[in-house]
Amino acid sequence: MLDEQWFKEYGEAFSRARDKSAFFDRYYHPQVTFMHPFKGTFHGKDALVTFWNAGKNAGHAGIHEILHFRNVLVQGGKVAAELDIEWRCFEDTDYLGPRRKGDVFWGKCAAFYDLKVGKFIRVQLYLNLVDPHREPHAFSDRQPPPLGMQ
Repeated sequence: MLDEQWFKEYGEAFSRARDKSAFFDRYYHPQVTFMHPFKGTFHGKDALVTFWNAGKNAGHAGIHEILHFRNVLVQGGKVAAELDIEWRCFEDTDYLGPRRKGDVFWGKCAAFYDLKVGKFIRVQLYLNLVDPHREPHAFSDRQPPPLGMQ
């Protein structure tokens, strides 16, 4: 049943999954359209999983992405979420800019999900990268979890 708890479990599963191909089948419709504001639009399982699991400079290469939900609204077959995204670099990468192994960087995200037969069929992300040195107030209510997923 789609409710706030189910959606938060999705976020936890996404954050834990190293290989998104098995994860995909549980939550995403095979014909999904996923719109990322910096990386483009991905249609279908192969395109999206390739983006998530891709090699150097193509997708999430060199990073581990952790979702931190702030607000979630579930209504019928739609979800709106406000979240912080934490990216931990386990190798040098160019994901959303040049990063070094050991770097941690953050973004603020609004995400909108449409569902079909209980799975995400359309996802639209809005994302702002946050520099905690320039914007220390952005995460003043959050203590980043300790590094442990590297």
